[in-house]
Amino acid sequence: MVRALANGSKTLAAGEFKWFAQCTDAEATAWVAHLLRCAHAWPQAETDEAMLAQVEAAFAGVDKPEHFTDRSHCDECREHDDTLRARTRDTLRRSDLGNAGWDPITFSSADGIGYFFPALARFALLPDVWPDHSWYAGQLLSHLAWDGQDNRFLVWCSPLQRRAVHALLAHVAATRKEAVAQHACLDDLQAALAVWQAPTG
Repeated sequence: MVRALANGSKTLAAGEFKWFAQCTDAEATAWVAHLLRCAHAWPQAETDEAMLAQVEAAFAGVDKPEHFTDRSHCDECREHDDTLRARTRDTLRRSDLGNAGWDPITFSSADGIGYFFPALARFALLPDVWPDHSWYAGQLLSHLAWDGQDNRFLVWCSPLQRRAVHALLAHVAATRKEAVAQHACLDDLQAALAVWQAPTG
């Protein structure tokens, strides 16, 4: 089913799901649509779930900010702010995160990134199945590597949160080697790992 979605065939994916779940065509089609909308719908490996639980715990206390960008700066900032304000951690979609050239997280405040980080982590661990969007981990790695030790999100994070981000990066390095190579993300991954080295305290 994942291979079918990655190849852009929702119909074949629905057929695979129908056979596996022994459900109707309508139920299978609805489930495929749900998978493509909701990061929480995807089953995760036990190690992934443990990693995501660590991230969730580290960022659980971050409230949703009233605004994510300086919306008065330009039309793009306003649009990105509107997109993020309309979502929660549970309703954020892959399509909301755009691509490297049009990504609202690029313009978000650090506390805005912190609010959405559990959802961003979940998207980063999902397979590359969105035909109109690349593997999200590549975008996230770029955000985490940007500006080195002056990275605004790094500066904002508590030591507990920094450890969770570093653990996520180490998990990606250990479990997504093929995807990292396929999407040419190794340099960003190594840079992000260096930036987010877990504090000793």
